[in-house]
Amino acid sequence: MALVLYTQPRCNYCDVMKKMLDEIGHNYRLVDIFEDKKGLDFIKEKGHRTTPQLYWNGAWVNQNRTTVDLSPTELEDLIEQAIESERTAGFNGA
Repeated sequence: MALVLYTQPRCNYCDVMKKMLDEIGHNYRLVDIFEDKKGLDFIKEKGHRTTPQLYWNGAWVNQNRTTVDLSPTELEDLIEQAIESERTAGFNGA
């Protein structure tokens, strides 16, 4: 599974993101950065200071978007764009 959601405890925005992902039917791996040091290191390496952060095969999906400003449809579109970008890059040899 290539979709990874980085979260932390007592994060209301994380709960909103999980609910939207469940609503649109996307499978994802949940990484609690308080329990997963590699997950925390990844988030820090990417320069993030907040959660949730959503990645598709290393590509940042919810780029600079506030979770509460996203609708499930917009989130689905962002995920599909990340998937399509990966496909296009693969075909172009990038």
